[in-house]
Amino acid sequence: MSYIKFEKGQIVNLEYSLGRELIRTNRAGSYASTTIVECNTRKYHGLLVCPVDELGGGRFVLLSALDVTVLNNNQSFNIGIRKYKGDYFSPKGHKYLKILQLRSFPSAHSVSAVSS
Repeated sequence: MSYIKFEKGQIVNLEYSLGRELIRTNRAGSYASTTIVECNTRKYHGLLVCPVDELGGGRFVLLSALDVTVLNNNQSFNIGIRKYKGDYFSPKGHKYLKILQLRSFPSAHSVSAVSS
């Protein structure tokens, strides 16, 4: 089985990582789409985007993102990153990731990230 792998130098470089997008789909028209650092930069990015028949069948972002905080030795580390107006990024949690490895063939455990 082959893997797509991103190293820490690629992940922390926002010019590089924000240009790399992921998409996972199902056969019912739903999908998840974001960048490799899970910073939604486009209006169609989201963790749960589904067609809603009651609203005309168009796709709607039902879950945009999750903000993850890791607690270690009474210290908290925000793992997420969000983009705001004027290219302002916060909380810049992508800097804690060491490696991102994706399987090219989807499975129940197709995405794994290792934090520092």
